Amino acid sequence: MQRSGTAVTERDESQFDGAADAYESSAFDIPVREHIEHHSIRRLCGEVNGKPVLDLGCGTGLYTRRLARWGADPVIGVDVSSGMLATARSIEDAQPLGVTYLRRDLTSPCACEPQYEHLTGNIPLILAVYVLCYARTREELTAMCRTVRTELKPGGVFIAPTLNPDYAVESPEGAYDDAYYAAYGFTLTAADSPAVNGSPVTLTMNFPEAADRKPVPALSVEAVWWSRETYAEALGEAGFTDVAWRSMEVSPDGLETYGRAFWQPYLARPHARVIVAR
Repeated sequence: MQRSGTAVTERDESQFDGAADAYESSAFDIPVREHIEHHSIRRLCGEVNGKPVLDLGCGTGLYTRRLARWGADPVIGVDVSSGMLATARSIEDAQPLGVTYLRRDLTSPCACEPQYEHLTGNIPLILAVYVLCYARTREELTAMCRTVRTELKPGGVFIAPTLNPDYAVESPEGAYDDAYYAAYGFTLTAADSPAVNGSPVTLTMNFPEAADRKPVPALSVEAVWWSRETYAEALGEAGFTDVAWRSMEVSPDGLETYGRAFWQPYLARPHARVIVAR
């Protein structure tokens, strides 16, 4: 596995460094994350037992830990945020799963580190959950994809949930209504209508109160809207030849807990879709 440079700016770190607690809470408090995202990613990852897996933009290690519990080995989580990684390492210390965490920028790989050299170009599965939509420029997006291609084994798969390019298409359903996703615990605010490549999109997660914990403040982060064509071009320039978009689906538990009608508006205009590239 390759070591990366340090091109990411202070803005990138400040956006996430103080967000670790909220990010962990969102995995269970935001219904879409628990009952659609988690369920769909597990299905798309398939059999991972005994396989090396790289979790790019791992944050607090939510999916890094899940990959380890699903049987992947070794599992390496990579992120640029010191605050996120501090939480990930603290959880690993308390409940060891054998996960390795590295602080790296995802846009500019450089010289190999000896202990991971054997993994470069030999990783069969790379996961990047909501990472590509934080590339601020077309160049950064392509650079992220090149990093993935360098690490990925020939025939391996890259799974990347990202902001759904179609969510921001104007329609009678109110694509730009901030409250459209409120029932699911978050809002999206697009800066431009219609959206154009590079348009900022603010995602705000609102957490319910719970008697058994201190209140979790709302968390807002700024993502970037990229078109399907731009994603395809960036991946193609990086060396990917097979790029598909997959929809997420509701888990059986999610249907039982909330009912089908609850999920219908979200499924009609999901805020995220999954890129599967080879």
